[in-house]
Amino acid sequence: MKIGQKLNIVVYACAALTLVTLLITVELFQKQSQTQVRLDRIVAVHSQIDSLRGRLWLYRQYPSAQTRQDVYQSTNALRAQLSSDQHAIPPQSVQSMTQAADSIDRLLDTTTDQFGREQSVDEGRLMLFSRFNILLQAMSEAAFSVRQQAMHDASKQQKMLLVVHGGILVLLALLVTIFATRLRRRLRQRLKTLHSTVTQIKKGDLTTELIMTDKDELTELADHVNEMKHALSHTMVDKNQLSEEVARQTQQLREQQHQLKFLAEHDELTGLFNRRAFESHVDVALMRANRAQTNAALLFIDLNNFKQVNDTYGHGVGDELLRVVSQRLKHAVRRSDLVGRLGGDEFIVWLDLLTDKDALNEVIRRIQDDVHAPILTEKAELSLVSSIGVSCFPTDGLELQQMMNQADAAMYYAKTHANERHCLYSNLPAERIQ
Repeated sequence: MKIGQKLNIVVYACAALTLVTLLITVELFQKQSQTQVRLDRIVAVHSQIDSLRGRLWLYRQYPSAQTRQDVYQSTNALRAQLSSDQHAIPPQSVQSMTQAADSIDRLLDTTTDQFGREQSVDEGRLMLFSRFNILLQAMSEAAFSVRQQAMHDASKQQKMLLVVHGGILVLLALLVTIFATRLRRRLRQRLKTLHSTVTQIKKGDLTTELIMTDKDELTELADHVNEMKHALSHTMVDKNQLSEEVARQTQQLREQQHQLKFLAEHDELTGLFNRRAFESHVDVALMRANRAQTNAALLFIDLNNFKQVNDTYGHGVGDELLRVVSQRLKHAVRRSDLVGRLGGDEFIVWLDLLTDKDALNEVIRRIQDDVHAPILTEKAELSLVSSIGVSCFPTDGLELQQMMNQADAAMYYAKTHANERHCLYSNLPAERIQ
């Protein structure tokens, strides 16, 4: 059965329960109204009896034709009330009270002459009014008995209605509650299964099938979910594979960024700083040295016989020599110093935090020894000769371009004089100092 049909049953059952409750309420109200009407009529009869008692008392106190006629009117009114309330009062009670009223009329008829005499209290009159009181008491007891019986019948009827109708209401409510509870439990179980499957899909599980046996709306929804999982399994990759692929591509992008940044700042062949990056780092070092008032030096290095080696053994050997010289230069200086390649066989070195010229000369000697050491290649064992020009900070210059020009001039001087392996700008002949 469809869930919508089950919910319709619950709605119809609740509507039926409401209708039955309304009908029971209306019936109880009608029964109460009928009982009240019956009691009102019995009270009216009782009132007529009390009125008759009062007229008889007046007749006793003031016997006359008028008071006797009032008594006749009261008995007639009582008989009329009894005849109109036959449905409210049992026939036996009506008959007994009617007979008592007739008896009162007959007693009045037979004793008319006695009340025409001199008014005196004698035994006959006392017996007459005692008879009247007995008849009135009988009528009052009959009316009271009818009233008690009416109240007892009404109470009994209400109890029966409450038991029957209450049982019907309880039974209907119990059936509706049981049906709604089972439907609720069934829906909760199926919705929990559906929620679990959707959670598995969120986690990337596209293999588990959602199985529901009943043929209803949730079963149709489960079929759609299975179709969706089947479609997703063909169009989506596993979450872990996707994460690994994203991580791998992200790592590749980072490596490419690092590589691009490295290539932008370093010489492709030797791995040293290129001219632009070297100048940028030296500008920072110059500002630092200027603030700290420390000494520094710029070395311009040229390989004298590199062109001959390159022409003799080829560019492959020449590139290998340049790579070896670059590594030797980096090992000859401190990690805080900077080494760059300007192009071809020209290198440049920035020496930071120099204490004195002895320290400068020690670095220059170490560089020349390392560069001049033999280099073993596949074709031959080769040895290079270098010329070094030096510009000192702050004695020779305060700006990078100025110091580079000075170091270049000193290097050219050392290269053109065979007995000079290196030359300080401050040691140039006066005519070469700008």
